[in-house]
Amino acid sequence: MKKRILAALVASAAVLSLAGCNNGGNSTSGNTSTSGNTSTSGNTSTSGNTSTDTPASAGDNSGKKLRIACWNYEFAEYFNAFYQDKIPAGITVEWVQFPNEGKNYQDNLDRLLKANESASGDDKIDMFLAEADYIKKYVNSDFSLDVKSVGVTDTSNSYQYVLDAATTDSGNVLKGVSFQGCPGAVIVRKSIAKTVLGTDDPAQIQSKIDSWDKFNAVAKDAKAAGYLMTPSALETYRAFANNATTSYLNDNKFAPTEAFNSWYAQAKDFVDNGYTLTCKLWADEKTNEMRKDGKAMCFFGPSWYYNFSMSTAQQECPGDWCVVQGPAAYFWGGTWMLAAKGTDNTELVGQVMNAFTNDAEVMEKLLLGKGIKEFSTDGKPTDADKFNPAFPNNKAIVKKYADDASYGNEFLGGQNDIAMMSGIADNIKWIKENHTVYDQTFNEALPEAMLESLKKDSGVTEEQAWNNFYKTLAGVDPSITH
Repeated sequence: MKKRILAALVASAAVLSLAGCNNGGNSTSGNTSTSGNTSTSGNTSTSGNTSTDTPASAGDNSGKKLRIACWNYEFAEYFNAFYQDKIPAGITVEWVQFPNEGKNYQDNLDRLLKANESASGDDKIDMFLAEADYIKKYVNSDFSLDVKSVGVTDTSNSYQYVLDAATTDSGNVLKGVSFQGCPGAVIVRKSIAKTVLGTDDPAQIQSKIDSWDKFNAVAKDAKAAGYLMTPSALETYRAFANNATTSYLNDNKFAPTEAFNSWYAQAKDFVDNGYTLTCKLWADEKTNEMRKDGKAMCFFGPSWYYNFSMSTAQQECPGDWCVVQGPAAYFWGGTWMLAAKGTDNTELVGQVMNAFTNDAEVMEKLLLGKGIKEFSTDGKPTDADKFNPAFPNNKAIVKKYADDASYGNEFLGGQNDIAMMSGIADNIKWIKENHTVYDQTFNEALPEAMLESLKKDSGVTEEQAWNNFYKTLAGVDPSITH
């Protein structure tokens, strides 16, 4: 997830060691350094509320370090809060982190996974995380294991699209599981909606923007009232892209999808008419639109977005927001757990996977997002409390809270976002043929390249923007034609 997002949070590669239930540990840069913290706890429990049979192919369980590769510390924070005390005595947990920008994380992960089987003892990567934009690459590689081989046999509570994303293109082998679902919504500033639409009721707002034609028409009304429809021309990209009916890549030839063309046409119209801005997704200019005096009515994102990436809005205008499905059901991001080939901790990896999919206590804590300590940028847990609820990839826990009339998200003025999001999650589709191993490039570098052509003072024409993207694409894989 995201997940994965704010560069300031993941500015350096670091390794964090946690032993037993000790929350301390030193971190060092690089990928092979280890912490000086090797203390262990006496807690020898190895599972949460569910237990599994002995794995069909147990493999090597001699490792004294559980090494998990990641791009930021969000999952580490969840792990530390909800599972660390279940790690057996004598086992040290080590987080091997590389920032996600560009292909940095993938390049470093590839290097480590290639060396994994020949790596000595506790230098092995045992489990690694992957997100939606490159899950296909690792699921279909020899670097990941069938989850059944590490003891994960019950996925009945997982959302189907989450399973489809982690299933091989051939052979129908499940290679990964996820602790979260990422159904996307439109996050609406209620006070602005009241002015522009005449209502701040989520159901009525949805009825007025439940198609792209309606959404685009409301953008004109927002401008007339002195507001922006969105804070960035990039804001709606994922909602279009996740509903593409074709792939960016066919027979190793790149071509924009119909969904991309629809997004670009909207983006150009919005910029030309002053309905949005031309800033990047994580720019300060966009963050300013979340402030109390911000002018943007609609932000797009899943629960991690408004819980994790809208801290400015949480501080300055909490309660002045609601979530609705908007013009299209979509998802954005996600974090999958994959067992690394060559791991010497197969049983423990399976137990972690089971806990973060099937353990009712763990998944409920994940939904509530409390009891978390924030990690620093160098990978150390701090004393700072962090409220970071996630939409759990567990349909039973989701149903429990969706049906709970007393549950509500304070940031959303008490709205039950779980109830709203659950309907979207049920309807998300993952069409394997439409995804590629280069999705991160297509979903990040491509729209950002084209954004330059929309800026009135950039001097970049549409043709030049395409050529700039083609240069980027050639750097990723020079064999791709266009």
